[in-house]
Amino acid sequence: MAWGPLATQFCLELAFGVLLFLSLMPRAPLGQFFFRMMGTTALIPLLAAGLLPVAFGGIAWDAPTSLASLAGALAFPLFSGPVSSGRRLGAVIWALLATIVALFALLQDSASGLQGVFQVTIGTASALATGAVAGGVGTAMVVGHWYLTVPQLPLDLLKRLNQVTLVSMGVSLGLVGILIVQHQSALSGADTPLLSPFGLFHLGSRVVIGLVLPLIFGWMARGSLAYGNTRSATGILYASTVLVLIGAAASLSLQDSYHIPL
Repeated sequence: MAWGPLATQFCLELAFGVLLFLSLMPRAPLGQFFFRMMGTTALIPLLAAGLLPVAFGGIAWDAPTSLASLAGALAFPLFSGPVSSGRRLGAVIWALLATIVALFALLQDSASGLQGVFQVTIGTASALATGAVAGGVGTAMVVGHWYLTVPQLPLDLLKRLNQVTLVSMGVSLGLVGILIVQHQSALSGADTPLLSPFGLFHLGSRVVIGLVLPLIFGWMARGSLAYGNTRSATGILYASTVLVLIGAAASLSLQDSYHIPL
């Protein structure tokens, strides 16, 4: 089976989300194993985005997306290793910038519904927000489990991660709306219009399952954390992780149909 640009995009979105939330806690007392595990979670999709399109997608080895993805992966020893918090943060920022460049180049080449630098920039922001939601909920869920073994962890850490995840969901929802308004003519004139039953089903799955319900769950987790109940919050975040992954899949399905990263 050939490796397509949507698969590369999903890998880059996931890597961006994990790296973004690693940048929020370079000094967190979570132990070396945590950073090694989450760093590997970012490394694998970066390597996949850099190597698999060349091996199975017919992409040249010097394509900007592949080069930028591999450049981000080079920082793995620093953002996952036993280094100072300053070096870890610098490595994460390097990998984040490389991931953004890779995703921008990918959409510029593959998202035919985006015309010009401005539209590609908005589309890239939407894809990055999708990744931030998935990476944020997943990372917060993993951190929530850490309280089971390290109960003295400061509660503010999980509160902050959950709060930033909620903001990411709001940004993603707003960017989806902007893209729909920006491309309403093309979306209405498509072979299967976005407001047709097929389009509305997938858009509803994307928005309701992938963003609105996780937003509600995030507020529920926030309420649990207000009472110091990390176990309930972690359970809620676990369910939310499933929902946002469904939403990310619906987003890619919409992009496959309409060539816009909704």
